[in-house]
Amino acid sequence: MLKVPSLADFDSPELDDCITASYSEKGPIYCSREDLQAQRHAFFRILQDFPSVNITLDMLATRESACSIGARDLFLPVQDSPFKKIISIWREKGVVEAIRTAADENPQDVSWPIHWLATKIVHTIDMIEAGSFWSSVLPTSGSGSVADVAANSDWTNALIRCIAWHPHCIRLAIATRDDRIRILSTSNIGTSAVLRHSSQKSVCCMSWRPHAGRELAAACQNGVLIWNIELGAASNTLSQAFMLKYRNHAPVTSVSWSPQGDLLVSCSLTDMNMIIWDVSMESGVPLRRVGGGGLCFTRWSSCGSRLLATTCRKIFRVWNTGTGDAWTAERWTVPGGRVAAACFGPNLTLLFTSTEDPATVFSLPLQEQVFDSKVVSSDTKAAVPLIDLSKVSFASENEGEEISVGGRVVAMDWDPKGKYLAIMFQNSPMIAIFKTKIGSVSRITSVSPLCLVKGFLGEVPNCIEFYHDYQQKSNYTVLTIAWSSGFIQHFPILESHQEPQTELSKSLAANTLSNTFTVVDDLQKSVYTSFIG
Repeated sequence: MLKVPSLADFDSPELDDCITASYSEKGPIYCSREDLQAQRHAFFRILQDFPSVNITLDMLATRESACSIGARDLFLPVQDSPFKKIISIWREKGVVEAIRTAADENPQDVSWPIHWLATKIVHTIDMIEAGSFWSSVLPTSGSGSVADVAANSDWTNALIRCIAWHPHCIRLAIATRDDRIRILSTSNIGTSAVLRHSSQKSVCCMSWRPHAGRELAAACQNGVLIWNIELGAASNTLSQAFMLKYRNHAPVTSVSWSPQGDLLVSCSLTDMNMIIWDVSMESGVPLRRVGGGGLCFTRWSSCGSRLLATTCRKIFRVWNTGTGDAWTAERWTVPGGRVAAACFGPNLTLLFTSTEDPATVFSLPLQEQVFDSKVVSSDTKAAVPLIDLSKVSFASENEGEEISVGGRVVAMDWDPKGKYLAIMFQNSPMIAIFKTKIGSVSRITSVSPLCLVKGFLGEVPNCIEFYHDYQQKSNYTVLTIAWSSGFIQHFPILESHQEPQTELSKSLAANTLSNTFTVVDDLQKSVYTSFIG
């Protein structure tokens, strides 16, 4: 059985006004503000294409966001009679939507008795679906609010509310407090875009569509906003957006594309339904399970065969989506609170932790163990404690300062290779990074502390995400951190100091080897000629 590591196993970080700039096999590297740019140049080979971002208060918009005009807004709507419109909705979406349409019409156009009956039916349906235990207005802070479930340590006041890396290229989406989304592709400023829309309010989650370079889904206050982004000089005028809405499904707190890019999943704190969207048809299918209340967030496995759905209570479910038949769900519970953060790794390994204090990271293997004779069949689906996150404090010998790390977890991310796990806490200025190793049968074989990452004096991390290097050919990993000052840091983790061969060095090596063989051949010919002579 593995020893459960804890935060006390980390080496004490430097507590001066220096940032943890990178990590190499010699340990963490710290530098001051003056040396940070020079340190970035030291890792130019790694970070040359990563965008350099620093969001300030002056950059945030002070006026109301303008509405973007899409192609669909250029066509004039066709005015049908109310009864013709109701019959059309009945044929396309069913009798319930037809009744809702009748309730929204003018009573004089559909007659008072029909409007009164439709209004009563709609009110009854809403009461049944929403449930009598839900409040019509969510609290703005505290338990049960959007800020409580967002993967941000201070979502309400943070300059940067969430970030999202594209899964297949260097393209970063940044949602800021002014309800705008900034898209940066490289370090070149000319390839950036600023997305504004009147319905883009309270963004708390974003997800890029795989295998589609410019399609982004954003979880907003009134629904899911789908962006088709154009990069370049005219990006702000050519980018288009449309809103996906479903009754009693707002505010949306999480959106997640499937790895294949064919399905989009959204969830809301006020809805027990998880909506599966067909974005091309702009229609959604509710997936409902009783128990647990509303949903906080969802996560897909890298292969797309599992989908995690967490509730506002201690219940969470893992859906099996890869059987080809109807989706089935396994119901699990956490010891206390609710699931605070979760992430999938390779080989269908799930890591999760709850909101209880002290927190513990659990490992749940989901891969079938039919060919593993070492694993007992009754233990194949047991969640085991992996990391103890009890709060610890580190003291400075010189100035007598003290800094703590641990407690309630806000966000947790696992790099696509399954080698590094980053954990961010609610009330801690440091991020804990562990080194992990996964076996071939969805079992974690080793966990060890790597380093603690801190910002400059007074900074706390707001959100984190690993860069998605799905080619997995490089010998480094990059963790992107959004600090409370608005600075976005790309934190490289080097596995070794060995530089990869460039094309020039490979060519020189090949020429050298070819010349060596030529000299050997000439020498053999001369010896053979002398022997014959």
